[in-house]
Amino acid sequence: MRGLLFMAFRNLRRVLKMGSPLSSLKLALAVGTISRPQYRGLFLQLLRPFVHDGAITVRYRCYERTYTTVLRMPDLEADCASTLELGVSDIYRLDRNFKPDLVVDGGGNIGLFTLLAAASVLPETKAPVKFVICEPLPRNIDQIRRHLMMNGVEAELMPFCLGGTRRSIPFYCRSANQSSFDAHEAYESVMEIPVVLLADAIRNNPAERILIKLDIEGMEIEVLSAFVPGEQRAVCVLGELHHVPVNAPLIQQLFHDHGWTLELFDTGEETSSFRACSPAAAPLLEWASQVKAPNLLGKEA
Repeated sequence: MRGLLFMAFRNLRRVLKMGSPLSSLKLALAVGTISRPQYRGLFLQLLRPFVHDGAITVRYRCYERTYTTVLRMPDLEADCASTLELGVSDIYRLDRNFKPDLVVDGGGNIGLFTLLAAASVLPETKAPVKFVICEPLPRNIDQIRRHLMMNGVEAELMPFCLGGTRRSIPFYCRSANQSSFDAHEAYESVMEIPVVLLADAIRNNPAERILIKLDIEGMEIEVLSAFVPGEQRAVCVLGELHHVPVNAPLIQQLFHDHGWTLELFDTGEETSSFRACSPAAAPLLEWASQVKAPNLLGKEA
């Protein structure tokens, strides 16, 4: 996740216009408890009337829909970051020209990408759209269920991690958006988690257009290497790439070898957002026609 202070500054105007003045105020105060630590006590006092059962409810507009999200006080920083990224902004630059009949949310966190995709797709299509969310952290799964129920969106929940081979491996639990397979950073607890393939999430679904989001904390190359070579349908993949110095050349080569279009953007020292599409999907996506070749660190290959 990007720095909360940067996101808050960049999205301040959007926060103020995201919904009702009261919801905008609650989110601004919640973000302020983290981005302005010197005023944390004051912001918490101002938030106190809005805290019920350890959480703050915020409503926001998403395309033609209005959604409700719940900011958990123990996970306030993580939930604020998710709300800024997917409720106030759209870090993945979702292209509404692509009309998927299957959406796979890999690394679902608290479900806000699925809500975003549902708001984008459902008003404009009469065909059924299936949503699948892969998220291993139990407290996030509870929050996903809560958000789906509150906002009238149906999705299949898979309490697994995505990977390149089926196995079971240790999963290191940290904050709500920082848990991963990496044991090098401090962690709160360890779980043994089943790892499944993207093909397992898609299964025998007859979908012809598939939208995939991957925010899976470093497993993206492994997942895509197992998926891309055999996929012929119209597929659009949005995600966050970790360990950019090592993985950017790998993801560039992978997509190039199989004729996919790749764009890296918002690239930092260690992470970058990316979007990619299969040859069958490229004519359906406006951005794909503007990408001449896979990009590496913002430069044409």
